[in-house]
Amino acid sequence: MELQHYLKVVKRYWWIPALLIVVICTAAYVYSNKYVKPVYQASTDLIVNKTESTVAGQQIIDQNSINTNLMLINTYKQIIKSPSVMKRVADEHPELGMTASQISDKIAVNTMKDAQIITLVAKADDYGTAVRIVSGVSNAFRSSVTELMKLNNITVLTEPDPQATPGPINSSHTVLYIFSFLLAALLGFGIAFLVDYLDDKVRTADDLESELGITMLASIGKIRQKDMAQGKVRTAIPFAREAAVRGKQELRPAEEQR
Repeated sequence: MELQHYLKVVKRYWWIPALLIVVICTAAYVYSNKYVKPVYQASTDLIVNKTESTVAGQQIIDQNSINTNLMLINTYKQIIKSPSVMKRVADEHPELGMTASQISDKIAVNTMKDAQIITLVAKADDYGTAVRIVSGVSNAFRSSVTELMKLNNITVLTEPDPQATPGPINSSHTVLYIFSFLLAALLGFGIAFLVDYLDDKVRTADDLESELGITMLASIGKIRQKDMAQGKVRTAIPFAREAAVRGKQELRPAEEQR
């Protein structure tokens, strides 16, 4: 019975979730295409790989140097995001029109465990600006390490291509559309069941039996004006007139006998 009731509610109020799905999904589409600014990304990889051990004049892999470089990476991450490096980028690239704190907000530093690679990622409103930010931070960082720590163990592994024309990284809005659809459907069905819960009208024989505890013996269907005009339904007025005529006819013989 419960499942049948739920199905009846869905059948009766299906237009509520349908309307919400149309409205919310349309709003999500308009928002994603008119108000979401495209974001472009550029990245560069730096490798910490300086070794000093040599055998027969040839450089060899020194495990101690590798471990030292791995420990230095945490220090390098702090140096990259330091205000001095960001200020240096802002001073060397005035065409960006950004302060040190604004550049810091647009740059991210990623590292992998037990790897001697540091990845710098910049995000901006256009790809050219992202390339200039990440390249500027990379150069300023390497110069700062050389000046502050007297080390030269950082090499650029990959650089962003300034001639490339990649698309924005937030061009796909599939997740937003799916989330909007599910939210609208859940909200719509929730409202439908709430409306049904608050509705105390007696609509069916089952409602009558559940509310009053009595069994319905008969029901009068809805009479349409069209059926009355075509004479398919006789109203109570003709019945009353016929009853009055029959009553007069029955009383007339009795009056005549008097």
